[in-house]
Amino acid sequence: MPKLPSRAYKLLWDAHSAAGIVIGLALFVIFATGALLLYRGEIRQWEEPSLRHTPGESQSLTTLTQPVLDSLSRGDGDPSYVYMTLPGAEHANLYMYLTGGTVGASHDVWVNPTTGAWVSNPDEGAVTRLLYYLHFFFQLGTWGLYLSGFVALLGLLAVTTGTAVHIDRLVKDFLQFRPTKKLRVAWADAHKVLGTIGLPFQTMYVFTGAYFGLVGLIALPYASLLFGGNVGEFYREAGYYAPTVTVDSVATAQHSPQRLDELATRAASAWDDFTPQTMILHSVDEPDGRVEVLGRTDGTVFGGTGSVVFHARTGEVLLREAPSEAGALNDAVQSMEMLHFAEFGGQALKLLFFLLGIASCSVILTGNLTWLEVRRAKNRWIHRMLARLTAGVATGMLPALALLFLTDRWLPASVSQPGWWVNAVFFGTWVLFVVYALLQPIVARSHRRLLQVGGGLWLLVPIANGWTTGAWIWDAWAAGQWAVVGVDVGSLLGGVAAIALAICIRVDDRQDDPEQVDTSKTNNQNVSAKASSSPQPTLRPEDLFSNSATASPSDEERS
Repeated sequence: MPKLPSRAYKLLWDAHSAAGIVIGLALFVIFATGALLLYRGEIRQWEEPSLRHTPGESQSLTTLTQPVLDSLSRGDGDPSYVYMTLPGAEHANLYMYLTGGTVGASHDVWVNPTTGAWVSNPDEGAVTRLLYYLHFFFQLGTWGLYLSGFVALLGLLAVTTGTAVHIDRLVKDFLQFRPTKKLRVAWADAHKVLGTIGLPFQTMYVFTGAYFGLVGLIALPYASLLFGGNVGEFYREAGYYAPTVTVDSVATAQHSPQRLDELATRAASAWDDFTPQTMILHSVDEPDGRVEVLGRTDGTVFGGTGSVVFHARTGEVLLREAPSEAGALNDAVQSMEMLHFAEFGGQALKLLFFLLGIASCSVILTGNLTWLEVRRAKNRWIHRMLARLTAGVATGMLPALALLFLTDRWLPASVSQPGWWVNAVFFGTWVLFVVYALLQPIVARSHRRLLQVGGGLWLLVPIANGWTTGAWIWDAWAAGQWAVVGVDVGSLLGGVAAIALAICIRVDDRQDDPEQVDTSKTNNQNVSAKASSSPQPTLRPEDLFSNSATASPSDEERS
């Protein structure tokens, strides 16, 4: 493949570097929390013992939902709107979102399908909720969601420009890793190797992430042009809800509401291999109430949702729309949903996506570290602060996350507003770790100490879980509580990996010491002046990312 013109190469290189430095740490947080959220169902079971599965047959939908409806509506009638994600292969527990009518404010509820036990936000599920909100910066509200979308958009720019710069040597870069060379060469090689491995994964995630983060802005002009300004119709066309239907309420006023299980079974038989995934109840107590059942064809990744709409009282089918009849927008959006949330492929693919997510975090860090190593000799204040900030935000997130899980286990049940305390501990300690890294002049020491602390804390997570709930790893294994086993074993492996990585980090006491750097720089300048009066070349992108397996000493020493 022919090489890019030098002008185009430089523009792409500058765009790749600028995008990576500007959004690198924010994108790191998105990928790190996204990797954990692939197991959000398992983490929710870990943090909520009442949701942990026990051997037994699942109860009927009516049996599971009625206690929740009776409790939240105080027996005065069902809420006007209930959205449910049905338990299945990708969602172990029944999820319910209720609002309107007698329930007043909205409620998020999770129900154990075998025992019927249920928990509700905001008092429960603080760990999963914090991770979910942090994934798209929703602690900042809607603006945080938009910010995550723009970060992903710049991430897409970084991926495409990085690929364009290396497109003529992707295979060679993939096979080239030189850890014994200078640090900046080793970081650059690691950046290229990991980036090439995860290229399709990263491209898919930054693209779909940009869409989901900016969908609120995307929907407005789209709805204005095609749906008369009705954003709700945009979401219906995108497959989140069934098409609008008209209900004849007069002829059906005397009938009682239908059983939800029967409606789900009838919807499943509407088409071959159709699996209901979502059920939406609209004013089921009213004569014109309706029930929407949405789902997908088994074994498909690309394609839209199908829907069946029933009259809530008579069970009459008001609308049937097969997945094969879904429109282009439905197909596109629902395919992105499947890919982004890894709702296909089972546990093997979920584990692969998790590992690729961690690898993507490493790509971001090695890119930052390469950029900083190239500029180390300049000894600018902004470069030193960025290096320290990288240690505090990225590596400091590891012990902060461990403390998040430990706080959830050790927080007394009598404490009011547990979510507030969990947030305070996580963000408070994270800020402290960032401050420590900013005040520590030797960046390698910051990384090593934070990894040691984080690794040690993660090793405590299974102990805290066993001590407070009695579900030690061996007991959870015997009970078939695989979600609990997975989180505890993952914590142990993560802790061991962090400590091992800390052991591998060599700390040079002169590193990042301004006086040492300035003295070294002055000495080098004096020696260079005596040797030759000609100016020394600066490091070019093509020098750092050289095709040769062993770059020449002169290339490696350019700064």
